[in-house]
Amino acid sequence: MKKDDIDAFSRRIACANASEIIVILYEMFFTYESDGIEAMKKHDWDAYIDNMRQCSLVLEHLKNALDFKYNIANNLYALYNYAEVSISKAIYSRKEEYINQADRVMKPLWEAFVEVAKADDSDSVMKNSQRVTAGLTYGRNNLNESYDDGNLNRGFLV
Repeated sequence: MKKDDIDAFSRRIACANASEIIVILYEMFFTYESDGIEAMKKHDWDAYIDNMRQCSLVLEHLKNALDFKYNIANNLYALYNYAEVSISKAIYSRKEEYINQADRVMKPLWEAFVEVAKADDSDSVMKNSQRVTAGLTYGRNNLNESYDDGNLNRGFLV
């Protein structure tokens, strides 16, 4: 994952609610997945394995976020587990077909969680985080961002 992607995901996580964080995790999965496929095509096997392992870590985060007091969590766990096994097979076989198997499971789930996140109007998970406003001013060749540093206790409980 490139530094720009990491920065963008970090900014989004800082102001996301619980549903939006799940959507972001899915998008991180897809980013690692596409980076892994790109590395596979270049025969950069170290980068390929690293990206596929990051996909597995994202799946672990998704499994850990499940609330098993709801029956659907068992179904989601099984789907995440299937995707994780597919990613493991992709690592050892170096075949894109296993990545595609995981992708066929994850894409519809991501689409469903995007809809859930749209309906979720809860507060962000991170309190006292720095707010970023983008697009108020434009540079000659870039979009400027403004940071709100008004809260001196940012990131700490008061």
